[in-house]
Amino acid sequence: MKKSLIALAVLGSVAGVAQAQSSVTLYGVVDAYAARVKSGAVGAETSTTVLNSGGLLSSRFGVMGTEDLGGGLKAIFKLEQGFDASNGTANANTAFDRQSWIGLEGGFGTVQFGNVWSAFDDVFYIGNSVFDSFVFSPGAAGFSLNGGPVLSVYNYTDKPRNAIRYTTPSFGGFSAAVSHGLDENAAAKTDQTDFNVQYANGPLTVAFAYQLRRDSGAITATEDQKFAYLDAAYDLGPVVLKGGFGQTREVLATKTNDYQLGVDFPLSSALTLSAGYAGSKDKDGSDTKRQGLAVGATYTLSKRTLVYTALNSSKRKAAGTTSHKYSFIGAGLQHKF
Repeated sequence: MKKSLIALAVLGSVAGVAQAQSSVTLYGVVDAYAARVKSGAVGAETSTTVLNSGGLLSSRFGVMGTEDLGGGLKAIFKLEQGFDASNGTANANTAFDRQSWIGLEGGFGTVQFGNVWSAFDDVFYIGNSVFDSFVFSPGAAGFSLNGGPVLSVYNYTDKPRNAIRYTTPSFGGFSAAVSHGLDENAAAKTDQTDFNVQYANGPLTVAFAYQLRRDSGAITATEDQKFAYLDAAYDLGPVVLKGGFGQTREVLATKTNDYQLGVDFPLSSALTLSAGYAGSKDKDGSDTKRQGLAVGATYTLSKRTLVYTALNSSKRKAAGTTSHKYSFIGAGLQHKF
């Protein structure tokens, strides 16, 4: 009887250690907003009231986990699916459209294999004002303008798929990452390569990112696209200053210069205001320009729930004449679990 009790105690101890060495977490974000949107060619704008998903963060759910392999080495994975909170539909026709990767993590850094965020996307948020919102920030909002976004670098690919990515450890605040998406097609060369280098130490964060997309240009099927972006943020205490400058280049066509400036105002532990301005200009002789101005605020109700509001005004000019306008005012609710 005593031997049986001892054996059970030992098995329980081993099971406890094994459980401590592995963990799986279910997580997610539900984000929905209502907005009044006005857009279109000058003199022919139309107004619409919408209820959409993902005002600040894209709605998603996922599972991530780690296993301690010993010697400081860990096996890691993440499976993440996006969905539209306004109607309940899943993004794309895939099981895990946002992320699905497996990797190893240790003193050497992190290696990931699968559908993983590109190294370019990894640092783009740093200088992006109005909470890095894909909907509300001054550059992203220009997507509603005919003729392209306010910031052309928003055309970069965030997930190359079939990708391999390596991220270094931080060395005194310096780190780097490189990712490569395989085209898996012997008859074409539509692969994608990204890298970034960044410094994050104290109040200053600055990063440079680059993306090369082979044979993916808008003019010809054999045209490469190149995206370069430098952004930074500096925390002064009362405010956080943000900004960035980038360039998109198509080898056989044109190039576009982009820039943005922004500031975050933490008014209290719960309330934060953010404002930003973004612009771009095509360097192809057309003198096409895009400009966007946005202001937003978030109010934290708890550790997991917040409300937000934002307004935006954007326009597109060609040869000095405004051709298209876009504006909206909206509010939303977000919960994380």
